[in-house]
Amino acid sequence: MRIRSMLIGLALARAGILMASEMPPYDLGACIRAALHNSPDLSAAAADVARARARLAEAKAGRLGESEYTQVLGFVNEARGNPVFSPNDKNAVFSGLGPFTRIELDLNIPIWTFGKLDAALKAAQEALESERAQTEVRRAEVILSTKQLYYGLLLTQQLSAILRDMLDTMEKAVRKVQERLDAGSSAVTELDLLKLKTGRAKFAKGVLEVDAAAALTRSALARAIGLPLHDDFSIADRKLEPVGAALASLEAYLAQGLERRPERRQLVSGMNAQAARLDLEEAGYYPTIFLTAGVRYARADNRTEQTNPFANDEFNFVSPVGVLGIRWDLNFFMTHAKVEQARADLERVQAQQRAAASGLELEIRRAYSDVVQGRETMKAAEDGRKAGRGLLVLSVSNFDLGIGEAEELFKALGAYTEASTDFFRAVHDYNVAVAALSKAVGAELAPLTY
Repeated sequence: MRIRSMLIGLALARAGILMASEMPPYDLGACIRAALHNSPDLSAAAADVARARARLAEAKAGRLGESEYTQVLGFVNEARGNPVFSPNDKNAVFSGLGPFTRIELDLNIPIWTFGKLDAALKAAQEALESERAQTEVRRAEVILSTKQLYYGLLLTQQLSAILRDMLDTMEKAVRKVQERLDAGSSAVTELDLLKLKTGRAKFAKGVLEVDAAAALTRSALARAIGLPLHDDFSIADRKLEPVGAALASLEAYLAQGLERRPERRQLVSGMNAQAARLDLEEAGYYPTIFLTAGVRYARADNRTEQTNPFANDEFNFVSPVGVLGIRWDLNFFMTHAKVEQARADLERVQAQQRAAASGLELEIRRAYSDVVQGRETMKAAEDGRKAGRGLLVLSVSNFDLGIGEAEELFKALGAYTEASTDFFRAVHDYNVAVAALSKAVGAELAPLTY
């Protein structure tokens, strides 16, 4: 009984380990979620946003001024007396050494900068918005890439199933012809057998090629969603079907899509940031009015503190500071050069914005056209697939009844395989076109949750 209980326990433990090690299949939404979570590009984009946020905090802190605290500690030789008489020799630098300290606390507060601080803050704010929009751009690219890999893997699996089905049919036909030849039937010949074997070799070759493509696509998808390449994970869908996307009019996408595109917001923010940098450089022509406050303190007990205000004493003093100052960079030629550089950069960004605006519109038009064309191509391919299926069923039935020729069966298998391949490629292209249109208009058109 103890041995039996031990064996049962080991069996249950092994079953539990196997169940825990089995990886659940990934649907498209799960793949997209995993890809967004594991994307190195999005991690880099998050770091860029954090850096831009830190620059904005730095620009805000600049309005509060700058403060600095400095303290030094050391030893100084003894000095007693006054500026008129001292019993100590100034050259005896190691005589009566004692500690001293000196403290300086300075606070510089900008009062009027002629727009420098406002321009720097505006530039930092727009730069942060640009980085956020860039993150959305990268996010949309990750989603589109994941969809392409998922649909690609589904297509290769679908084509593999078709080719394996056709290979199985061809195997049955070869065996049936061989059986009829062995039975001495005159309805088939050795030539029929050779034709079927040739076709079987082609289908076998096609299966190997498609399986290799499926393995490579599976590895690429595994890498995208953060799984080890050697993990044999599976996807939830088993059949490639058209996505159920409700297509609106092109005018609606053009009216709303451009406003939703993160690329457009990125360009607008980049242009505003560059305009603020131009304002910052132009403010360099003007001075900065500031207030400086602080205190300076020094103490050395082995030196006599001088009370005469005209006596210079670097080791015993307390000196509060409070002044109003003006700082003005008079290198106007250098400032002018910086302004012209900033203006040229702004003009370049403005030109890029104009080109991108027309490019985004063209992208929407092209993606919409691809979806419409893909839908019509898919319908036409579906009719061809149905016709090929009917031809194959009829040819197989005639061949099984002994009234059909092997060549007709071979042609029917090839025709159906080609028609089915065209159909599923059309479905794949349509799904990818819908994914591209979703990216182009900045909204998900397929019924997906991720």
